[in-house]
Amino acid sequence: MRLPTLLLLLSCCTSGLAQTDSLQPVTIPLTTVTAYGNSGADPQSAATIVIDGPELRRYDQSSLTAALNRLPGVRFEERATASYRVAIRGASLRSPFGVRNTQVYWNGIPFGEPGGDVPLNFLDAVNIDRVEVLRGPSGGFYGPGTAGTLLLNTDLSARQPTLEASLTAGSYGFVRADGTFTTSDTTGVTQQARIGFQRTDGYRDHSAMDRLTGQYSVRINRGKSDTRLHALYTDLSYELPGGLNAEQYETNPRQARPGSAEKNASINYHNLLLGVTNRRQLGRWLADVAGYATGFYFDHPFNFDYKRETNLGAGTRISFRRYFATDMDVVAGVESRLQMRFGNNFTNPEGTGPGALNFSDEVFSEEQLVFAQLRYQPDPWDFTLGVSSSRLSYQVDRTFDIDGNTGETDFTSDRPVSLRLAVGRRIGIDHYVYVSRTDGFSPPTLDEFRTNEGSLNTDLAPEIGTNYEIGYRGDLGKWSVNATAFHFRLDEAITSFADQRGTQLFRNSGRTTQNGLELLVQYRRNNLRGFVGQDWDYHLLASYTYYDFTYDELQRSGEDFSGNDIPGAAPHTTNLEGTVSYRDKWQISLLHNYVAAIPLNDANDVFAEPFHLLRASVSYRVKSLTFFANGNNLLDERMSFGNDLNPRFGGRYFQPAPGRNWQLGVRWRKG
Repeated sequence: MRLPTLLLLLSCCTSGLAQTDSLQPVTIPLTTVTAYGNSGADPQSAATIVIDGPELRRYDQSSLTAALNRLPGVRFEERATASYRVAIRGASLRSPFGVRNTQVYWNGIPFGEPGGDVPLNFLDAVNIDRVEVLRGPSGGFYGPGTAGTLLLNTDLSARQPTLEASLTAGSYGFVRADGTFTTSDTTGVTQQARIGFQRTDGYRDHSAMDRLTGQYSVRINRGKSDTRLHALYTDLSYELPGGLNAEQYETNPRQARPGSAEKNASINYHNLLLGVTNRRQLGRWLADVAGYATGFYFDHPFNFDYKRETNLGAGTRISFRRYFATDMDVVAGVESRLQMRFGNNFTNPEGTGPGALNFSDEVFSEEQLVFAQLRYQPDPWDFTLGVSSSRLSYQVDRTFDIDGNTGETDFTSDRPVSLRLAVGRRIGIDHYVYVSRTDGFSPPTLDEFRTNEGSLNTDLAPEIGTNYEIGYRGDLGKWSVNATAFHFRLDEAITSFADQRGTQLFRNSGRTTQNGLELLVQYRRNNLRGFVGQDWDYHLLASYTYYDFTYDELQRSGEDFSGNDIPGAAPHTTNLEGTVSYRDKWQISLLHNYVAAIPLNDANDVFAEPFHLLRASVSYRVKSLTFFANGNNLLDERMSFGNDLNPRFGGRYFQPAPGRNWQLGVRWRKG
C-alpha cells in the first residue's frame, strides 16, 4: 500500500474575531462574514449566517443544538447524547450517525476525514466562540459536499490577561465545568488554554456521557504575518440506547432498545489534533496556509459486533490571493487530506470485551482538491467565477476475514470540474441581491463505502447536483432581513437504511428535486426608557424554512416511490424568539421552535409527529459573576432530535429526546 510523500494545502482562515459582550444578543451584520476568504456581502456570503459568543450557549450549556436550530435551513440533531448530526438543507437523509456531506473547518484547519466523515463531538462548546453557516454547495471551494459548510472559530483577540470559568448542573445528572485562561504581551504573542468537562446520566436508559476536552492555542502576530497554533485533546465516551419501534416509543420513551445495555452498546474515543495556520502578506499576494496532524482511537461495542480502530491522519490547505486592482482579485489553492485506518471487527458475546475476530482491514484514504476563484466588483456589481476539481480514493487491504475473503480493493471517485457562478448587486448601502449557480459533488464517505457488517460497497456512486439560488440581504435600520430561495437537482442521491441487525447500510436512490425557502428577520431596539425611567434593550427574531424535497424517480423491490417526499426533512420549520435585557445586567429570552411532521421512510407511511419546543433563559450579572437558569422543552413535548430512517426490519424509527429539563449555573470572568 502506497503513501504519497507530498501533502498539499490550502487555508482561507478566518480571523479578527470581535470580543462579544456577555449579554449581547445575536447579530448578523453584513460586514463580518469571512466565508470564501471575503469580508462583507458578496454572491456567496450573502447566504451565510454568523453566530458569535454566548449566543451559542444561551439555552443549553451542553451543545450548540438550540443556537443552530434557530437558523433557517439548519437542523442540528442529537440522536443520543453527544451523537450529533448536522442537516443543512435537509441533508441528514444519508447520515444515520455523525456529520456527513458537510465540510467543517475549525480555526481555519480542515476538520474531518477524507470523504466527509466529521467527528463534531470531539469539540466541546468551550472550543467554539463563533460559527459561520454556509448553506448549499460551495462548488468545491471548501471540498466536496452538497449540503453546506461550517466555519468554527475560537477567539484569540484578547489584548489583556483574562480568566473565565463556569459551573452548571441540571436534570438527568447533568454536570458541566469549563475554563478559559488567556495571556497577551506587547510582542504580539497571545496564549490561551481551555478545558471543558461534561457528564450526564442521560434521559433514556443506557444514555450516559462523559467528555473531557483540553485546548492550547498560541497566536504570534508580527504585522504582515499572523501564525496560530492549536492543540486539541478529547476523551469522549457515550452510551447508545438505540432506536425504538412505535409500540416501545408509546409505552416508555425512556427505555433503551432491548440488548443495548446488555451488550454495552457505546462509543469511546481518544483524539489528539495538532494544527497550525499562517496568514502572510507578500507584496500584493496574501498567502493562507494550514496544516494538521491527528490521531484517534475508536472503541465501539454494539448489539451484534465490536469495532476497534486506530486512525492516523494529516492534511494541508494553502491558498494565494492576488489583488490586481481595487475591484478585482483572484484566489487559487489546493487541499489534501490523508488517513490511515487500522480497523478490526469482532463478535460481541458478553458486552465486556471483543470476542472472535470477524475481519481486519488496513485502509488508506486520500482526498485532493484544487480550486480557483475570480472576483470582479465594479461598483455596485459583484461577479464571481469559481472552478474546482476533486478526487477521493480508498485502498482497503483486508488482511483477515472469517470467511476467507482477503485481498485489496481500490475505489476512486472524482469530479474533474465543478463550477460556481454568481452575480450580486448592491442597492444603496444597505441592500444586496444575488443569484448563483453552483455545482455540488459528494463522494461516499469511508463509513458508507466500508460498512459495519464488513461489506465494501464498490457500486456506490457519488452524488452530483446543481443548485440555483436567489437571495436578498438587507439592513433596514432596526430591521435586518435575510431571504433565500433555491432549486437543487441531485443525481444518485445517497440514502441510508438498516438491515435486520440494525446495521446502517447505504444505496443510491436516483434523482431528487429539492426546493426550499429560507427567511430570517430580526428587529432590535436599544436604550428604551421603561415605565420607571430605566434603560432597556430588546431583540426579536423570526425564522422560517420551507422544504419540498421529492424523489424524481425511485423504484426498489417492485415498489415505485417516485414523487414521494424524501425522508428526514421537515416541510415547515419556524422559530420565534424574544430577548429583553436591562442595563447589561438582566436578560430574559424565550424561544419557540415548531417542526412539522417528518417522513421517516421512502413509502411516506411513517412520520415523526410535529412538535412545539419551548425554551427559556434568564441571566443576571453582578460585577464579575453571571448567574443563569435555562429551561428546555417546557411544554414537555414528546419528540426526537434525530430519528432513524428506513429501518428494514423491526420498525426502530424513534430516538426520543429529553422531556422537560433544567440547567442552573454561574460564570465568573476577570479581565
